[in-house]
Amino acid sequence: MIRRIARLATLFLSFWAVVATADIVHFVNGDRLTGALVEAAPGVVAIDVPHIGIVTAPRARVARIEVVAEASAEENVQARTGPDPSGVGWEVRADLGMVVATGNTETRDLNFVAGVKRVGTRFDNVLGLSMHRAQATPQFGEASVATKDQVDVDYDLRWKYGDSWYAVANFEYFQDPIKNIDQRATAGAGFGHTVWDSARGALTTDAGISQVFDKVDLGAGGAGVAASGAGDASGSNPALRWGLQYRHWLVVERLELFHNNQLLRILDDDRGSVWDSDTGVRFHVNSRWLAALRMDVQHESAPAPGQKKTDSSYALAVGFKL
Repeated sequence: MIRRIARLATLFLSFWAVVATADIVHFVNGDRLTGALVEAAPGVVAIDVPHIGIVTAPRARVARIEVVAEASAEENVQARTGPDPSGVGWEVRADLGMVVATGNTETRDLNFVAGVKRVGTRFDNVLGLSMHRAQATPQFGEASVATKDQVDVDYDLRWKYGDSWYAVANFEYFQDPIKNIDQRATAGAGFGHTVWDSARGALTTDAGISQVFDKVDLGAGGAGVAASGAGDASGSNPALRWGLQYRHWLVVERLELFHNNQLLRILDDDRGSVWDSDTGVRFHVNSRWLAALRMDVQHESAPAPGQKKTDSSYALAVGFKL
């Protein structure tokens, strides 16, 4: 009897020792494996499970990893947020570019881009904000003139199902008084697909239908158009939307290439199509600070009277990430 109790106590202590020092891999479908993490190829998670052996799985199928016991502070952070940005957790990033010039004309240009992303096992929340503003002041103390004044806010809610498909609901608010766009709000829904996702980068695309609510200052061209005020045209129109997001590590954890674009085809001949994109490279100085060179382009096939179709900006910015 005493021998049996001792044997049970030994088995219990052995089991407790394994559990207390084991790593746990949680998968997006709710399953989990307990064992010891081992080295694996990029984009793959490998865990040595007692009495089973080494089990490998694509990193995209892993929701989060718990690293316990003797883990370092950095590993404990990974246990809460996932092994990389594709795991569960928050990602915050902001870039700020500014140019100040003096002489015959004083200019002040500001380019601010920020993004917040929350990755979950079923839902992803993606919020973006960009501001592009510029002012010029001629000689002899004349009043300053705004030469650029854009604000763009967009939000995506993605519901993931399967390994690579997701449903998406999105909202965007845009204004640029310099281009006579007093406001443009877009709300819609659709479906998306993750074409490629690995430790070297990702490519996702989505498409759907939207409703566009806009108010455009037509100036002298507003005659004969239903308007909310003199020279203003406002309306609500359906639209087709297509988006694409791409990022790729040219040098792992150091130099990143990115491109994002959105095409909005407003189903009204007077509104045409709107194309937005931002492209550039980021140099990650360390885990917190980075430098970015970016180009932002907005093209409208039917701009307000007197406005050009394409508006582009270039920025060399300093940023941080959390």
